[in-house]
Amino acid sequence: KTNVCPHNSVQFCGSQRVVLQTEVKETMSSGFVSKTVFEGLFPLTAEFRSGPRNPKPSYEQWKESQPFPGGHNVDLQTNVLRFAPENYEYANRYAREYPDLLVLSTWRAASGQPKGATTKGDPLGIAPIEFPGHWVQCPGTTLAFELSASSNTITVSSGANMVKGPALLVETKSNGDRIWDRYEYVLIKDVNGEKLTVEREYNGSPSSRRFPAKSTYISPLPWDGRNREKYTDWFFNLSEHCPLDENKMTAMDVLFREMVEPLKPGNALDQLGGLDLASGPLTVNPENADYDLDGQVDSSSVYRKGVDVFYHRIREAIGFDRILTTSLDYDHLDMINGVNQEGLAYPNDPWEAVSKTVNEVLAWKTLSDLPWASVAFVQNLDKEEDLLYVQMHRLLNGYSACLGLAADVDLEDGLDALARAELFKADENEAHWLGRSMGMQRVAASTPNILNGADSPTDWRAMMGGMKTRRATLEIDGNELVFTPTKKGSGFPSLQLNFPLRRKSDFTVFFEAKSEDKELDERRIYLPRVNVDVDTEPVRAFVTNRDYIPVSFYVRGAEGSDEVTIDFRFDYGGGGPVRFRSMSVHAAPDTLACEFEGGVVLVNPSLEESTFDLEELFGKERTGFRRLLIEKPFGDVAQKYLPQVDQALEMNNGYGIDDVRSVEVGQRNALFLIADNVDAPGSGRGKDTPRGGGDYDAPGSETGGNDAPDDETGGNDAPDSYTGNDAPDDAAGGNDAPDSETGDDAPDDETGGNDAPDEETRGDDAPDLETGGNEEDLTGTCGDGNFGDGVCPDGSCCSEWGWCGNTEAHCGSRQKPCGRGVVGNGFCEDGSCCSVWGWCGWSASHCQSN
Repeated sequence: KTNVCPHNSVQFCGSQRVVLQTEVKETMSSGFVSKTVFEGLFPLTAEFRSGPRNPKPSYEQWKESQPFPGGHNVDLQTNVLRFAPENYEYANRYAREYPDLLVLSTWRAASGQPKGATTKGDPLGIAPIEFPGHWVQCPGTTLAFELSASSNTITVSSGANMVKGPALLVETKSNGDRIWDRYEYVLIKDVNGEKLTVEREYNGSPSSRRFPAKSTYISPLPWDGRNREKYTDWFFNLSEHCPLDENKMTAMDVLFREMVEPLKPGNALDQLGGLDLASGPLTVNPENADYDLDGQVDSSSVYRKGVDVFYHRIREAIGFDRILTTSLDYDHLDMINGVNQEGLAYPNDPWEAVSKTVNEVLAWKTLSDLPWASVAFVQNLDKEEDLLYVQMHRLLNGYSACLGLAADVDLEDGLDALARAELFKADENEAHWLGRSMGMQRVAASTPNILNGADSPTDWRAMMGGMKTRRATLEIDGNELVFTPTKKGSGFPSLQLNFPLRRKSDFTVFFEAKSEDKELDERRIYLPRVNVDVDTEPVRAFVTNRDYIPVSFYVRGAEGSDEVTIDFRFDYGGGGPVRFRSMSVHAAPDTLACEFEGGVVLVNPSLEESTFDLEELFGKERTGFRRLLIEKPFGDVAQKYLPQVDQALEMNNGYGIDDVRSVEVGQRNALFLIADNVDAPGSGRGKDTPRGGGDYDAPGSETGGNDAPDDETGGNDAPDSYTGNDAPDDAAGGNDAPDSETGDDAPDDETGGNDAPDEETRGDDAPDLETGGNEEDLTGTCGDGNFGDGVCPDGSCCSEWGWCGNTEAHCGSRQKPCGRGVVGNGFCEDGSCCSVWGWCGWSASHCQSN
């Protein structure tokens, strides 16, 4: 209270940061946040990374390339304008002429390739950075012998810091200062003691040159493993120690000049709604980083401080009445308005790990008070999913409507017209036809709680009979259950739930919890383990010390057993407790039933058909349910997709619903129904009405719900930062590197970075596997993605990640699976230890884990 910031500002005041949320909300009542995307009308539509990406000679030609599905403008557009600054005036005019549309300028903020480099991956990765000192570097060493311009062999004074991957060669003065205009980027391809084999002129480097002995320094460059190409994307040095270029600018200064300055009043893009920082969020700390170039590894807090300054500088420039989106970053909820959700859980995952998205949406909307706008889209489908092209999009559209996301639309005829049909009321071609949200229900929560026959989600005395703990205690405190770690050891504090399943069934776990640990703002729940065979596994989650958030875990096709168990392993942190406000387990899929003024949306993520009782869900007073009407789509459709056409026409035949007590929705699908119109209560943007989705009461919550439920993606789960070492045992990955190597968790991460399929991120040894490379590199799957006896049909090697191929990562990895991922009879052929997670290795976590 003693340190007050000026009106409409966020800055450092005295010794702590003060965010005047009341004043922030006041500024958000007008201006750019009055766009349609914030009005609470659904469905919302978007165009992700719209073009054009080349200069246009006139505004009319530029406008012709803008998205108008069915003659409607989309609600949210992230535009890659930076590829053609010549189009800035057209984009600005377009944003002015369509005031309801939110247009964001898209950039990458964490990493990129040097200006002038060429790329086979994401062209957005080409950065405006030219000065070599603007990249994060690792501790290095000097050259022991002179390097000629034509040599590919470097002899260094010490090989201790040398690893495979990108590196910077730069001459130095006698005092060690860098001579920044005498440099070259190289790729270290092999390390043999003090001898390095390198590729010269790497990744946009200047031409090869001679480098003298002793007065040349070579530094590995941490690289961002979340992007498509291995080794090419390097982290920007956002720290206060970043060297200055010849114009006295830091890396942050250069980024601001290019991405932020055009948005300021009176500048070229002042009509745009703000910035989209795209994929690769600022949540991953570069590994082994030497920010101040003193030859020593620096604390990650140096980088985190720079990231905080970065966000504050953006807000100082564009204010709080404009929009800033990126991937999930819970450390900066007071700065960010939403995320890009590539896929439903990951870019290649349109359905399997969708509970991750639901959890993160609910958490975001519980914890943040800012207006919220996010994009979701189907990005990568496997062969089986591609045959379900329309229903995969329909499933995403259903989740988007329920969770308040803007669904990306494809603009072609034929199959794409079917894929977007429900977003525009099919043949009636009406935008926002659902109107305002009236709430979202998790249907499983209405079924019996099978955790020891508990009467309710707060019947702790009954539920504790179905719980076991390791390295923790349980006690009831009032209406809450308190889980308290007892010691910090080689394993995690864990909570195990035991319950019966009479037959093979999906099951869903709900709880509402808060961490009271002072060290961990965000407390991870590692990949839950289930003791029976399942069709799809649960995914990771987290709790936070900021507030109670709803968390769910959805498992498909669990085999029936008298005692099914699922265990939750929590970060220890400082040993603080986790408090549960409610908990329940249900032998049912986590289906959604979402009500709107103009209709309802039913979402079924199960591999089995689900039945919905509309009367029970929405009340007898809600009537007039009928299907949308879709006629045969205009345009050609490939024969392999004709079953999808038939399904779409059958689901959307315009008929009324005869039996409202039994409405079937097929596996991995969603159904949009019209209903007699009703008025939703409230019309503001507060927590009583949607800021991007319907109201939601967490199962068992006695204190009311949160806003409707979303996430890239991205999160903080992948082994996202590397110093270039290929060996899994020497992983320099991000916060969730395969944990049998780091002593943390099983190497069965479901995580992926921006483009990483879950099964492919088992270590930092797999080119294209952990970074989501080209599909042609993935020659098939084997072993069902498990540590099994997979056989590749083309005779190639089945890796421990469950992929076929002929790379060293497939055939020659040092790490091998053992014991089929379970504790017990594991045996390692090389004599190393079989960890409790079912992996071979020599680390302490392999050999000493209990």
